[in-house]
Amino acid sequence: MTLSEKLRHRFSDEGLLTQALTHKSFHNESNGNSTGHNERLEYLGDAVLDLVLSDLLMRRFPELPEGDLSKIRASFVNETILAQISLELGLDQELRLGRGEVLTGGAAKPRILASGLEAVIGALYMDAGFTVAFEWVAQLFVGRIETLDLSLHFATDYKTRLQELVQEKFREAPRYAVIGAEGPDHEKTFHVEVRVGTNVVASGKGKSKKTAEQEAARLALEKFK
Repeated sequence: MTLSEKLRHRFSDEGLLTQALTHKSFHNESNGNSTGHNERLEYLGDAVLDLVLSDLLMRRFPELPEGDLSKIRASFVNETILAQISLELGLDQELRLGRGEVLTGGAAKPRILASGLEAVIGALYMDAGFTVAFEWVAQLFVGRIETLDLSLHFATDYKTRLQELVQEKFREAPRYAVIGAEGPDHEKTFHVEVRVGTNVVASGKGKSKKTAEQEAARLALEKFK
């Protein structure tokens, strides 16, 4: 099965899809054999993705205020979710990466996978227009949105809960800092600490900086309790 078949769209301009799958590292090493990398398409796809999700969430949760809708949308466009979808589509097998990225497992890096998916969305928009792009993105997310448990979702958004608590209690925002990382580039574990004022409240670890920040926030909330 070709990638176009997996994506359920035959590109009129196959060059757009090729560009969407081309990482900057490949482009820089191509000696003029690459027509471009995917960062501009990623920029466009990010905007399309935000608009589609905003529309879907407003229809699904007509009672929620803008702030809550923004939090939910942010949870869907994080690297972990987008990388997971990218793997489901098999984009990891199609990405064009430079030698260094290949050697360090670039096709498994959440950031590269997420960027690739956003670039494909941008390419789809350029090739077929917003209606086709909207329907395609909606199919990726509608199941996740329909089964979303709001009580569970907001209960596990530890960074937001910590920020609200700290701002109410201390009139300032918590600050996060990476204090270390270990492991190979394609499988690092990050260590993050969260501070309130000059005090280190808690530290957490995770396979991405965002995951480590959430863990640090969760532990900080337990201490404040």
